[in-house]
Amino acid sequence: MDRLLLILPLLFVVLVAGCQSSSQIDPKELEQYKVEQMEDQVKQGDFIFRLVSEKEEYSKDEEVKLYGEIEYVGEKGEVSIVHSASAILFPIDEKIRGYQIHSSVREIGVTTKLKQGEPYREAYAKKAEVFSEEDPSYHKFIDLFLEGKGFPTGYYQVNGYTDFFAKLGEEGEYVKIEATVDFKVLE
Repeated sequence: MDRLLLILPLLFVVLVAGCQSSSQIDPKELEQYKVEQMEDQVKQGDFIFRLVSEKEEYSKDEEVKLYGEIEYVGEKGEVSIVHSASAILFPIDEKIRGYQIHSSVREIGVTTKLKQGEPYREAYAKKAEVFSEEDPSYHKFIDLFLEGKGFPTGYYQVNGYTDFFAKLGEEGEYVKIEATVDFKVLE
C-alpha cells in the first residue's frame, strides 16, 4: 500500500507533463534566446541572395513576414535561372522544441528571368508537410502552426536558400546560396 502511495504522485506528474500542449513553452526558456539577425545577405559570383524577417518579435496571432531576394549583379542585361516551383526555399527550425518545419518541392524546371540590378523577391507562404513516422506531439505542433495566420510561441531560425541553374549564354552554372535569419514569437 505504501508503495502505491509513492507511485501514484509520480504517475500523476508524468500524466500531466505528457498532456501539456506542444504549443506551451516556458517564457523563461524563450527569454534565453536572443535574436541575432533579421537580415542576411550573401554574394556568390554574379548573384546576391538576401533573406529578411521584417521584425525581431511577432505575436502568436500576427503574420510572420519573411522574404527572400535574388539579385543578378553580373555584366549581362538579364539571365534566366531554372529552379523548382519556388526559386527561394524557407526551411524553418523551432529551436526550443527542436522541431523542423518541412515543406516539399512540387515542381521542377521553372524558368525565371533576372534583370541586372533588379532584385527578384519571393515572400514566405506558410506551409508544412508531416510524415507519418513523426511523433504525435510534432503532429500537434504542425496542426497549431497551420491554423491561423501566426506561428506558435517559440524561437525560430530560418535557413533559407536559393538553388538554381543559371543560363549564361552557351554555358551555365549551378548556384546554391544560403542565408539565415531568426525571430521570436511571443504570447
